[in-house]
Amino acid sequence: MLENKISELFKTEKYDELSELTEKENINELADALSKLKKDFLCDVFPKLPQKISAKVFMLFSEDLQKYLTENISDFEFRFISEEILDNDAEKNLNTEVRNEVLRMAEADTRHEKLLEIIDKIDNKNFSALKPLLSEMEPIDIADIINDTPEEKIFILFRLLPKDLASETFVEMDSDKQEILIRAFTDKELSSIIDDLFVDDTLDIIEEMPSNIVVRILRLSDKETRESINKLLGFPKDSAGSIMTTEFVSLREKMTVEEALAKIRKQALDKETIYTCYVTDDSKHLLGIVTAKDLILHDPKDKISDFMEDNIITAHTHSDKEEVSQLLSKYDLLAIPIVDNENRINGIVTIDDAIDVIQEEASEDISKMAAISPMTKPYLQTNVFRLFSSRIPWLLLLLLSATFTGLIINIYEATLNNLSPLLFACIPMLMGAGGNAGSQASVTIIQSIALNEVSFRDLFKVLWKEIRVSIVVAVVLAVACFAKLLLIDNLIFGYDYSVKISLVVSLALFATICISKIIGALLPMLAKKCKLDPAVVASPFITTLVDIISLIIYCGFSVLMLS
Repeated sequence: MLENKISELFKTEKYDELSELTEKENINELADALSKLKKDFLCDVFPKLPQKISAKVFMLFSEDLQKYLTENISDFEFRFISEEILDNDAEKNLNTEVRNEVLRMAEADTRHEKLLEIIDKIDNKNFSALKPLLSEMEPIDIADIINDTPEEKIFILFRLLPKDLASETFVEMDSDKQEILIRAFTDKELSSIIDDLFVDDTLDIIEEMPSNIVVRILRLSDKETRESINKLLGFPKDSAGSIMTTEFVSLREKMTVEEALAKIRKQALDKETIYTCYVTDDSKHLLGIVTAKDLILHDPKDKISDFMEDNIITAHTHSDKEEVSQLLSKYDLLAIPIVDNENRINGIVTIDDAIDVIQEEASEDISKMAAISPMTKPYLQTNVFRLFSSRIPWLLLLLLSATFTGLIINIYEATLNNLSPLLFACIPMLMGAGGNAGSQASVTIIQSIALNEVSFRDLFKVLWKEIRVSIVVAVVLAVACFAKLLLIDNLIFGYDYSVKISLVVSLALFATICISKIIGALLPMLAKKCKLDPAVVASPFITTLVDIISLIIYCGFSVLMLS
């Protein structure tokens, strides 16, 4: 009997032979044999089968057996079977309950695509079939689906979510989708959402909304939340105060561990984090910190003052938010207290907010290095005019700066033609190589500045290192260029590159590479010293500057050596 063979091979751990056997058998007979195994034993055997076979056999099982397998095989093991089922669009043949389980255990991207297909085809009356699945999903995954859902179905989909999950999902949604929902909410529904949000999340939403919605949100917020929001709105845009949350646990140094834990239990649901607690006096002066680990390990009668950490890493309310994020990263903190001039704690910045800042700053730097004004919305949500306006100023500026390049070529045009028309053919290579070399150095230094690996005091160390690197790189490229001109361009393609012309081009390339790398390394550091963004002087400006310098060097070498 086939089921006996399968049992024997599995028990003796001959999994390769088991795979070969199942691949040779008729799929219907295999499904029939597997269904005769004890259910708990089948849960062990099933993940060991080839994924394609498992998916096909699963589709032939009874609905009760399908349901049993999805409930009793681990999510990790069943994920691969789910992917195979969904890749073949076989989920259409499953009942709703089993289909939801298959989707739940699939990879996030696959589940996202399939759910959008289902939502697109489903009518408004049948949305409730998705409720069990959505209730098991992560808020960010639900938000991604809502962001891609047609506008007319967003509100129906959102109302399927349990109250707490709805609030967490709302925070993760794109601002335009949040606005659609806010306009559709009754005052009671909007008030319920606001009450469940942390203050810093509410502030993030307010900053993206038009004034009439901001007024409505503030009107529906309780007095304490409204005061906290108004306080946070008073801090500069890029400061630590603008991203901090005021919802943290504060303790007193005279408290016992038992009293502290009782207070944490009482306040935990309303606080951003309870792992790190802050010890203050009656005037909110920060005295120390204790962690949940400290409280658990100490005796219930111990005083907080006996073991609190009073050597505290803090940031000021007006500190740059990027610097605060770097502090969290440097000291491996989960949260950092934000204090004022009198060392009174105003709030905390948590690691999740720091990650958002780091991503935002990285995106901004990438945009600036590509000569694009940073965008505040995702690409697909940014209209054509906004994209145009973010790109055209830089392109116009670079176009004007290229005038100097054209001016140099015009000045030397007649001279180079008289010396050898072939000299013009090497200009693009020189300018391209110089620009790329300068960009390499600038990007390396900008990255090091962002990670606090170098500062202006390291200027001469950086200069000495780049001089050595540039000489080695320049020698290799110059030799390669000399060989290319004589062996490839001259002998193979028949262009009349003499040894002298090849030497001029190679020496000009050597000088260009050396100067380009030095400029590329020094300009970002000088920009940082002048309190400018180093990313602004990256690739586009360095490339333009290097183009001008490389042309001057090249034309100078040509006139000097060939006249």
